[in-house]
Amino acid sequence: MSGRGSASSRRTIAQRLDYLIGAIHPAGRGPFTYHEIAELIRDRAGEGDPTVSHGTVQAIRTGKVTNPSVDSLRALADFFGVPTAYFLDDDVSEAVEDRIREIKESAEAAEAADELADVLQDNEVRAVAFRLGGLSARSIRGIKSIVEGFRQAEGLSEVKLPPSRRRRG
Repeated sequence: MSGRGSASSRRTIAQRLDYLIGAIHPAGRGPFTYHEIAELIRDRAGEGDPTVSHGTVQAIRTGKVTNPSVDSLRALADFFGVPTAYFLDDDVSEAVEDRIREIKESAEAAEAADELADVLQDNEVRAVAFRLGGLSARSIRGIKSIVEGFRQAEGLSEVKLPPSRRRRG
C-alpha cells in the first residue's frame, strides 16, 4: 500500500461491499438484493468456482462477518467485476471506485446526448433551437422561462440538464 489513505479513511470490507451493491446494477433499477447476488453467482459459477449464500452476502455487508473467506470475497469480486484485492487493498479500492465513477459519468453523458439527439429529431424543435443562436443571454433566459411555463401548464416534468463541459469565459 502506498499510504494514500490515512487510517481514518480506510474502509471496512462491509463498506466496500456496500459501495459495490449501491453503485453496480443494471440501469433503470435499484441495487441487487442479497438473494439475487447469491443466485446470479451460483448461476454463473463454473465447476470449482466459489459461491456464496444470500445470508453470507448480508452478513458481510452488515459487518456481522468482518473476516470473510477468500472464496467469498472472490465470488463477490467476480460478480461485480472487480479484483479480489478491491476488498483488502486501499489503493486498489480507490482506483476501482475512481474507474466506476468515470464509467457512470460517461454513461450519463451518453444518455444525455441520446436524449438531445431524440429531441432534435423533431423539425419544429430544431427550427426553434437554431433561431436562438445570436440572441442575448437575457433573451434566452426569458425564452427559457416561457418554455418552462408552457411545460408546467401541459403537465410535463422539469428538464434537468447535465453540467456543461464547455467553459464560459
